[in-house]
Amino acid sequence: MYKILIADDEMIVRHAVKSMIRWDDGRFEYVGAAANGRAALELARDGRADIVITDIKMPELDGIGLIKALASEGFGGEVLVLSNYNDFDLVREALKCGAHDYMLKLTLKSESFMEALGEIAAKLDARRGVAGGAASGAHGAEAGAQAGTDRALGDREQAGTERERAAKIKTWLAALDAEARSEADGGGLPGEADAGVSDELWRDKGERVLAFLVRLREEEPARPEGERFADKLGDLADSLFPGRRWAHAVRADDGCFVLAAGYSAAQAVPEAGDAARRIQSLCAMYYNAHTQVVFAEPASDAGALLAQLRGCRRAEQLLFYAQLSAAGLSNRTLPAEADDEYRRAEASLRESVRAKPQAGSTDLWVEGALRLIETAAERRIAARVLKRSLGGSVLGLANAQGFGIRGDWDEAPWLARVSAAATDTQLKEAVRELAEDAAEQTEAKRDAYPAVREEVRQALRYLEDRYAERLAIADVAAHVGLSEPYLCHVFKAETGRSLLTHLNEVRMLKAHALLETGRYLVKQAAAEVGIHDPFYFNRLFKKRFGIAPKNVKPAD
Repeated sequence: MYKILIADDEMIVRHAVKSMIRWDDGRFEYVGAAANGRAALELARDGRADIVITDIKMPELDGIGLIKALASEGFGGEVLVLSNYNDFDLVREALKCGAHDYMLKLTLKSESFMEALGEIAAKLDARRGVAGGAASGAHGAEAGAQAGTDRALGDREQAGTERERAAKIKTWLAALDAEARSEADGGGLPGEADAGVSDELWRDKGERVLAFLVRLREEEPARPEGERFADKLGDLADSLFPGRRWAHAVRADDGCFVLAAGYSAAQAVPEAGDAARRIQSLCAMYYNAHTQVVFAEPASDAGALLAQLRGCRRAEQLLFYAQLSAAGLSNRTLPAEADDEYRRAEASLRESVRAKPQAGSTDLWVEGALRLIETAAERRIAARVLKRSLGGSVLGLANAQGFGIRGDWDEAPWLARVSAAATDTQLKEAVRELAEDAAEQTEAKRDAYPAVREEVRQALRYLEDRYAERLAIADVAAHVGLSEPYLCHVFKAETGRSLLTHLNEVRMLKAHALLETGRYLVKQAAAEVGIHDPFYFNRLFKKRFGIAPKNVKPAD
């Protein structure tokens, strides 16, 4: 039985946490609560707690200070941290100081809370189980020394055996994934999995292996080194897979890893979706690494595991879309070829090129291309299908008459960028930059007089007033009473810039003003001006002002 102490400065939280714990199963005992870290430390010093559940922010001594104080005094138990959404930096520090894990207050549920406590209890069980006494007494000092030597030799032999077994399992996992990758998408070389390892792992009837495909996001600003990150994933095993027989991670290909854990028939296997979300959370907390995870169902033999890995590799294609992998992706979620809604968006994009283009019409093409990408994400369309559609549209744009693009404009580099895009963010970036490049090549010249048409002045005022909203060209056209193509034409003719270029200019000026106040984070300023893609915002800002938005100094 493990004694639990609850520390939080809010009484309602202390009562809520206490009510979530199942005390009647005899595994946990309630020993008290504290309204601040100082009081909790005193209770823990009296040896009255094995598990401390603590808030981060408390008076007198906060959660970080409590964890550090417990560690310095040799506390032999575990700490579970309660946090709010905006406490992530503090939570990361708490984990580095030795906390077992964290849970969000606003999403705390009895079932997941008891699972976390169960993991801690299993960890404490294992710690107590390996504690052993030294040989003494009747055997005398010599016998004790010999026993110590024997134990050391035995430990070294066991460690060597474990290292050898771990190496075999890692090689086996890499080979299985290579075979799955080859069969799923025709890429890579099939592996040769060691049948002996399979026989050894499944020598116990009912043994199960839980596998995950973990990919580092392409946009990660400081991606951890590949080989080292496999070791880092393995280091998370205690928190991710309590009670497992083994857990290992291997590098599968660039930026992608296979993480797997084996359980005997008598052990409870974690729910795969929850484990995937914990992988993402802990990677962000410990390593500041943003990951995408595909999870599989437990496999009871090598054939079943290979089938699950094939499913992971097929579903992996959908990691191209950021919104589909924010909370983990099941390997049962497979990409589609196309559907009616996607075909309508595709037809609309083709029409933007075919319909009598004129100055400014590239704005309509950009809007249609971005809408096609978003539709593909919503409909879970295979990335290769989307790229094929966009590639055809780029060729159409280059060959269309009336866009004002010079005949020697080279579309080949842009076709290559579309083909090489690893994420939908990169694809959107390519579309936007392509349009800018095409606009710079246009033969249309700005008129020598300022905008005089009332519809253009209305459009300028509309953009100034509504820049923070998600605007479409159709919204502006409806407001001023012109068709979309004609509005784009007259706006470009009278202002010398496209609607989208002018909208971005307004947004950048507003964002710079917000950042100068010193009261906004970069992501907050971006959202305030209507741009929710941080990479696109950073690029626009740097192009406009010559510095990254994080380097804007507050105005005096």
